Amino acid sequence: MQTVLYVTRLDLGSEVAVRQAHDAFPLAALERGIGVERLVAFIGSGQYAMAITVSDGDFQENFHRFLAAPEVQRLFDALRPHVHDLPTPTEHTADMPLLTAMLLWQRDVRHDPTTV
Repeated sequence: MQTVLYVTRLDLGSEVAVRQAHDAFPLAALERGIGVERLVAFIGSGQYAMAITVSDGDFQENFHRFLAAPEVQRLFDALRPHVHDLPTPTEHTADMPLLTAMLLWQRDVRHDPTTV
């Protein structure tokens, strides 16, 4: 599995509209298996981000299968008046504002004597 972060601009003041669009998030499409295993959406300070974890296998194939799903396209169509530069199924991933993890650190609380 691979997780990427898609980050783009959000029009300030449109946070309510973006949240309302996400009320109709296509969970059924994700559950039936369109290449994404986990998705987390973020908004704030004029930014919109999605952390997308794709299934094992070819990242681009799974990510584009997700983007091509009609339900995802309907969601993105509802977001486009408020969120800039959402990805399309025909766009190359090299042209998208995608980030991948460079460092992960986590405290091991099982061995920390200061935790209860």
